[in-house]
Amino acid sequence: MAPLPEIHLLCMLDEYTTAFTDAINKHCPDLPSLTQITHHNCALKYLPQDLRFDAVVSPANSYARLDGAFDDALARAYGPPGDYDWITRKAQKVVYEEWRGFAPPGTCTVVPLDHDDALPPGVMGWGREQPNNPWGTEYLLLCPTMRIPSNVVWDREVVYECVWSLLCAVDNHNKSVRRRDTLLAGAADPGRHSPKEIKSILMTPLATGVGRVSAQRWASQCVIAMKHYAEAVANPEVWGKLSWDKASEDHEEVVETYKNEI
Repeated sequence: MAPLPEIHLLCMLDEYTTAFTDAINKHCPDLPSLTQITHHNCALKYLPQDLRFDAVVSPANSYARLDGAFDDALARAYGPPGDYDWITRKAQKVVYEEWRGFAPPGTCTVVPLDHDDALPPGVMGWGREQPNNPWGTEYLLLCPTMRIPSNVVWDREVVYECVWSLLCAVDNHNKSVRRRDTLLAGAADPGRHSPKEIKSILMTPLATGVGRVSAQRWASQCVIAMKHYAEAVANPEVWGKLSWDKASEDHEEVVETYKNEI
């Protein structure tokens, strides 16, 4: 299995695309061989209609209120007409189940966008509108970069932590789906909303808006987290029993991303 999902990187400003490219060249020139990265320099609503990605990353707040900045765009894109809070209700339901309503910054929570409150096929009425499902998205990956919307420059490694947690969450989700598929092999009806693996994601720069994290710090920590994660998958004999030398080496690489800002 590929260590990293396919990544669609949504950057409205060229500054972030350039920073990400520079970070790859500096920290992990081999990253393009580990995953496919596609850049999209536009707003969410202008993505091609035939584009497909399994999950979209929300650089959210810890309380899973999706109503500002990119989360506002998600609420408008995925909810049914006239139901702006649909995606917030989806996210908060799972966050309460897993975190009792508060998902700490740096974590990742997988939220199914299963539309289980939509009308059954062929049934009209009931006074409800069908939720949207653009780009065939099955999941929201909730990655809080802050407790509430605020400057988080002080939280020096939150981008690295979010990306690492995201990759672990996707991997654990996919392993769970494969186990389920094995158990249900041969079943007549595995279920209309049976979970699917996450093989591609759409993500934006993390914490660079109201969080005020620089493009360079975001890009460097994102790339380094991907590099370290791919190393961990490929080298369980090292990462399964880390020495202080290796841990310190990786720690210093992350510290380099912000030490000039201190």
